[in-house]
Amino acid sequence: MVDPQPPSGRGRATIDEILRPGEAQQRDLRRLPTLIRQAFQLVWQAARRGLVVAAALQLLAALSLAGQLLVMRQLLDTVGGTDQLPDLTTILPELMLFGVLLLVVAVATLAQAEQQRTLGLQVQKYTTAQVIEVATHVDLIDFDRPGFYDRLQRASVNAGIRPMQIASGVIGFIGSITAVVAVGATLVVIEPVVAVLILLGLGPTLYLNRLSTRALHAHTVRQTPNDRRRAYLYSVLTRKEEAQEVRAFDSGGYLRGKHDELFDAKLTDLRATVRQRLQYGTVGAVVAAVITIATLLLLVAFVRSGRLSVSDAVVAVGAVVIVSGRVRALSASTSSLYEGALFLSDFTDFVAVEQARAGAQHTWPRPPEPFERLELEKVAFTYPSRAEPSLSDVSLTLRRGEVIALVGENGSGKTTLTKLLAGLYRPSQGAIRWDGRDLSGYDLAPLREHTTVIFQDFARYFLTAEENVAISRIQEVGDREAVRRAAASAGADAFLSALPGGYDSLLGPSFVGGSDLSLGQWQRVALARAYFRDAPMLILDEPTASLDPRGEYEIFQQVRRLAEGHTVVLVSHRFSSVRAADRILVLEGGRIVEEGAHEELMARGGLYAELFEIQAQGYRGSTSS
Repeated sequence: MVDPQPPSGRGRATIDEILRPGEAQQRDLRRLPTLIRQAFQLVWQAARRGLVVAAALQLLAALSLAGQLLVMRQLLDTVGGTDQLPDLTTILPELMLFGVLLLVVAVATLAQAEQQRTLGLQVQKYTTAQVIEVATHVDLIDFDRPGFYDRLQRASVNAGIRPMQIASGVIGFIGSITAVVAVGATLVVIEPVVAVLILLGLGPTLYLNRLSTRALHAHTVRQTPNDRRRAYLYSVLTRKEEAQEVRAFDSGGYLRGKHDELFDAKLTDLRATVRQRLQYGTVGAVVAAVITIATLLLLVAFVRSGRLSVSDAVVAVGAVVIVSGRVRALSASTSSLYEGALFLSDFTDFVAVEQARAGAQHTWPRPPEPFERLELEKVAFTYPSRAEPSLSDVSLTLRRGEVIALVGENGSGKTTLTKLLAGLYRPSQGAIRWDGRDLSGYDLAPLREHTTVIFQDFARYFLTAEENVAISRIQEVGDREAVRRAAASAGADAFLSALPGGYDSLLGPSFVGGSDLSLGQWQRVALARAYFRDAPMLILDEPTASLDPRGEYEIFQQVRRLAEGHTVVLVSHRFSSVRAADRILVLEGGRIVEEGAHEELMARGGLYAELFEIQAQGYRGSTSS
């Protein structure tokens, strides 16, 4: 059982803290029963009715096979018990029953093959939904951890391609085991020694298949980081966003060369893995062949000694052929199921970790009213990919209805601070308090529910225009009038209404019928989301970076109106936009170095005044020229 608490006991543990190498991912033969049980549970949870139908079909086919052998034995006894050929009417019932059993096996086999397709898709839907659920609820900081991306990659891939293998393995396992039991029981009746000898070959075959499967899984784990890098390079070479720069710099050949190097490295590793698996498979085939030949020789010896009649020997040979085939099928199904379950454990571990972490959080009711005071006390924050903190010893208090501006040079920590205020990150040190309540260890959803945040790198959803606006409060997506009012406030209503389908138009160039927008128009759509959400706290990180001066002026006039009764946190490099804030916080090197109103900060002659004068001088120089 994983421990969801981090070493410090504060907040939520990271995935890397819970899934430590060599602990949660131990995959040896002792896990085989657990993995197979998980595979059955997964198929049962995703499609229990389909699994019952598939199992019934497999049982029917297996019993029919055993029935064929018994009917054949009776038929041979009837034919061999007389010197003359028996009358057709004497053996007609056995012939008709044999034909019916043949038909049952054929139809049941066909039906289970089709059932397998449906089962695979049902399981895929279930597993994909689980991965999406985790990916949309993990802490945002997890996306800054390469280990998380590796696990997400394997979970995503396996959730997509392994369900069909799991469904096939489950159905094949049921069918093979029932056939081996049913036909084996028939063989026991005829000659138990032969049955025991056939079943002895199952152990070595399963063991060798298990070694082969582990070799393939080890190859996949080794190649996951390279696969992610190769996928990234592929996206750079094929996506519209990077296409213009790749062409402008003629860097396509270089990037493709790096992509091909990673492919070659994977091929080299795969060839070594294939050779290893081929060795295991060859040894397994030799073992199976030796046992089958030994069994046939034993049957010949039993006939010559009189222990078996010719008819029993013929039926036993048929049973040996069927059981041998079913043992190989059982071995293959178990190997497939083990392989699928082994890879699927990447998925189940990934999902289980987030469930454990979520369960470790303290629950507290959603505050009935917006906060009156949000405090940060000696807060520090460090990204996993950096050694130096992005924020250090930050203390500030936000009051309801206050307008705060954050300014500073690039890399000073402004955006990181807004993510802490929005409940997207948790501080590495220090505390955030909501009206005096320390949020450490609590779910931050209530804070996010009371916050609207629009970042400079806002999302562009290739959905309808209405969905693009309403996605900030998606449960009210059908309120067209509210959507239009929000769009109008952001200056987006005119161009959205003018689209071919109005607010039902698909935005973005990626799908047929989609209408692309300019960068400034996309930014207005993002601002419309803020108006539509209408949360008590509004955080705007460079909200007009893609707008012209006229558009910037209009937006800030609207933001000032929106600020009435709201707490507003504004990040901007344009000092003309922030000078009217109640308080201006100046950040440098991840610390708040100045705080006050515009006139107060200008009078101090510190960093704010220096940056303001630099920007103002640029405008003066432009005017004088």
